[in-house]
Amino acid sequence: MEDYPTYDARFGQPVYKDGCGIFGIVRKDGAPKVSNLDALSGIACIKYRGSDLGAGFALFDPSLSSGGQTHKIKAFVRNQRIAANLEDQLSAGFDSPRDVQLLMPDAGNGRERFGIWEGSVSTPDSPALEKAIDGINGELLSDGKIDGRVFSYGRYLDVFKEVGYPMEVAKEYHLDKDTKHADAWIAHTRQPTNSPGRYPIWSHPFASMDCAIAHNGDISSFGANLEQLNSWGLRSHVGTDSEVIARLLDHLVRVEGLSLLEAATLLTNPFERQFSPEVRKLLIRYRGARLDGPFAVVAGFSDGDDTHLLALTDRSKFRPLLVGEDDERFYVASEENQIRNLSKDAVVWAPEPGSFFLASVKRGILEPGTKRKIYSFQSGGSVSGVASSLGAYARPQHEAVAARASNGAMALDASGVGFSEINEFLRRAYRSGSENVRIENVSGQRYLGIGFSTRQEDGTRRKFKVELDGYPGNCLANLNDGVSYEVHGNVSDDLADTMHAGSVVIHGSARDVAGQTLQGGRIFVRGSVGNRAGIQMREYKQARPFFVVGETADDYLGEYMAGGILAVLNLSGSDRPVGKFAATGLVGGTIYIRGQVDPTQLGLPPSAEDIMAYLRTSVVDGGLSEEVFEKVSKLRYPSEQELAGLLPIPLLLRVRFLFFTSKYTKPLDAEYRSLNPSDLEAMRGELESFFHAFDLPNALLESVLASKFTVLKAGTQKVATPIPPQEIPVEE
Repeated sequence: MEDYPTYDARFGQPVYKDGCGIFGIVRKDGAPKVSNLDALSGIACIKYRGSDLGAGFALFDPSLSSGGQTHKIKAFVRNQRIAANLEDQLSAGFDSPRDVQLLMPDAGNGRERFGIWEGSVSTPDSPALEKAIDGINGELLSDGKIDGRVFSYGRYLDVFKEVGYPMEVAKEYHLDKDTKHADAWIAHTRQPTNSPGRYPIWSHPFASMDCAIAHNGDISSFGANLEQLNSWGLRSHVGTDSEVIARLLDHLVRVEGLSLLEAATLLTNPFERQFSPEVRKLLIRYRGARLDGPFAVVAGFSDGDDTHLLALTDRSKFRPLLVGEDDERFYVASEENQIRNLSKDAVVWAPEPGSFFLASVKRGILEPGTKRKIYSFQSGGSVSGVASSLGAYARPQHEAVAARASNGAMALDASGVGFSEINEFLRRAYRSGSENVRIENVSGQRYLGIGFSTRQEDGTRRKFKVELDGYPGNCLANLNDGVSYEVHGNVSDDLADTMHAGSVVIHGSARDVAGQTLQGGRIFVRGSVGNRAGIQMREYKQARPFFVVGETADDYLGEYMAGGILAVLNLSGSDRPVGKFAATGLVGGTIYIRGQVDPTQLGLPPSAEDIMAYLRTSVVDGGLSEEVFEKVSKLRYPSEQELAGLLPIPLLLRVRFLFFTSKYTKPLDAEYRSLNPSDLEAMRGELESFFHAFDLPNALLESVLASKFTVLKAGTQKVATPIPPQEIPVEE
C-alpha cells in the first residue's frame, strides 16, 4: 500500500525479515474497555518482525453473546458457491444462521484472495457445534484443495485476520479507526516458517471456541500434539504448528475440565527436576499435549463471566516475551517498545523460562511468570498489583535521573528515526570531534552503535560517550571497541555482544543474552538480566571483562564462560538470585552470586532420585554401607562435592563418571563464603565504579562486600573413566 511504505515514518523502523511478533492487552476491573487502536498500535510498531504474509487480531468480551448460546461463525471461502454450501451445512444441524454477511473482495495486486462469510448460530450444545465445524473444515481442505476455512466460532471472541501487514489487515476490517472496544485483545504479525503464507487460513490468531492464540516460534512436538488431538476426535487441521496450541488449550479447559493454571503448566512442559507429584501425574496423563521447541505464546480466553490473558514461554526461553502492568491494564509483548507506545510508565518484566503469566479482568494477576522481585526503572511508575504479590518497586528516589542538561553535547530526537540514521548521526558526531552525544526518545531501534571503535592509528583511544534515553532494541553496542554507552531505561536482547573495550551502563534491566562473548571492558546493569547472560565470556592477557548485575539473573548464567568476572549482587535480597543451570560448562573466570544458591541450580545437575537409586543398588551389592547411605539420603542434594567426603573412592569414581560428567559439562567448584583478599582485590574497584554509576550509597557497598557469596570456578579435578566390572581382568 502506498500509504504504508517499507520505511514506516510513523513507527520509525524499516522492515527487516525477523521472526513473528505477538501482542496482548487486557483491562483491569473498573478500567475502560480496550480500543482496537491500542491493539493496532501494539503490533504495528514491530512491523519489522513480520512480513506481508499474515497478520491478525482477536478480541474477547463477555458481552458478545446474549445468554451464552450465540456463536459468531466466520469463515474464509473461495467463492459464493462455497459460502452457500457452508450455510446449508450449518442449517442442517442447527437453526439457520442469522445476520449473514458475505464479503467477496476485488482481485488486486495479483494475489488470490478469499471472501469472508460470517453469521450467527444459537445452540447450547458446544460439542455438537465443534464436531460440525470440524467436519466442515475437513471438507473444505479435502482432496488437496483449499476451498476455505472456518476460523472463528466462539461466543465471546471475534477474530480478524488476513494476508498482509498489521496495518493492511486492520484496514480490511476497519480496525484502523476507533470502531471496537473489548475486555482484551491479542494481535500477531507473521513471518512464516512451518507453513505457506499465501492464504489467510494460515494467518494468526488461531481460535478454538472461546480461546484464541498468537504464536512466535516452532513447535517440535507438533506430531505428538496432533496425535493427542486426533485421539479426542479433532481431525481437521490446517497443518501449522500454531493451530494445535489453540485447540489443545481449549479442549483441556472446556472438555477435560482443567483450570487455566493447570493447562498452562501442562503446555509449558517444565523440566523434570521441577515436577511436583501432582504435576507429574498431569504431565503423564496428558503427555501428548506437552509443547516442546522454542515458543512464545499469547492467548485470550473468556467464559462469559471473566476474561483472561495468558502468556507462555518455552523452558529454554528461545523466543522473547515480556509482560507489563500499569494502573489500568496488563500487557504481553515481544518487545518493550510495544508496551511503551501505550504506557510510558508501565512496570515491565520478563517471565522466567518455562513459566507462564496469567491475569484476568476480575481477579488481576493469577500467575506473574516470575518468583523474583521486579526492579522498575520508571521513577514513580505504577507498581500496583504486581507490587503486592512480588515486591516490585519503582526506582528509589535517590536513583531517579534528573533531566540532563545538554552540556554542549550533540543531541538527536530519535522519534520516528531508523537505526541507520541514528548510527550515521553518531559517526558524524565522532568525526566532528564531539566527546558526548545524547539520543532521546529511543523506542525499540535495533543495532545502535554496532562496530564503533575509538582506537586511533597510534593505538591510543579517544573519549566518546553516548547517552540514550528510552528503550533500545536488540543488539545495542555489539562489537563495541571503546565507546562508553549509558542507557536511561531497559534494553532488549543481545546487548554488547562480542564487546572488546569500553563500557555499557544500563540504569534499568537487560533482557536475554546480554554480554555474549564479552572479552573486554565492563557492563553494569542496575536491574536484572534475562537468560544466558555472560555466556562465553573470555579474557586474553590483560583484557579482563567485568559484568556486574545489580539484581538477579535467569537461567544459564555464564554458560561456557572462559574468563573474566561476572557478579550478581542481588541488592533486593531475593532468595533465588539466579535461575537454573548457572555456570554450565564453565572453564575459566569467576562468577560471584550474592546469597546461597541451591546446588540443583548449578551446572547440569543429575537427578537426585537417579543417584540415590544407584547408591541403593550399591548397598545391595555390598559396595556401600547402610550407615553411609543413610548419611547421603539426609543431604539436601547429593552434590559431587558432598559425595566426595562420604563415598568410597571406587564408588565415587563410578558415580562421578555416570552422573557428573558429559560432553556438555565440566567439573565445577562451588563455595558459599565471604570474599577473601584475592576476591576483594579483583572486585572492589569495579564495584565502587558500579555504585558510583548508579549513585548508590557507600554503606550499601560495604554491606555487599561483607556479604557471603556463592563463588563458582572451573573445577581442577580430572575425571578418570572407571573400568566397567565386566572388563576387569580375572586371574585364572
